[in-house]
Amino acid sequence: TSGTKHIPYRNHTLTTLMSDSIGGSAKTVMMVCCSPADYNAVESVNALSFALRCKNVKNMTAANPAAAAAQVQSLRQELARLKKAKAGAEDVGPKRG
Repeated sequence: TSGTKHIPYRNHTLTTLMSDSIGGSAKTVMMVCCSPADYNAVESVNALSFALRCKNVKNMTAANPAAAAAQVQSLRQELARLKKAKAGAEDVGPKRG
């Protein structure tokens, strides 16, 4: 299977729902419910191993400062445009008094 990318967690309903939290740059809290009963031992071990696999997922996140700077510049231009539009609307509006 050369050339395929390894996915550190299985395609499961739970991991699909949590994929943004597990695979993103967010901090995630995993709470596992374990039972001391013998008949729940297998389920408890499975839940703990799933939590351990989630804990071991490491992501390489990197900020893109150029994109952030471009977005800040765009927002500043939008703000200046809106301020001009507001000032123009106040000048054109009816005079009260």
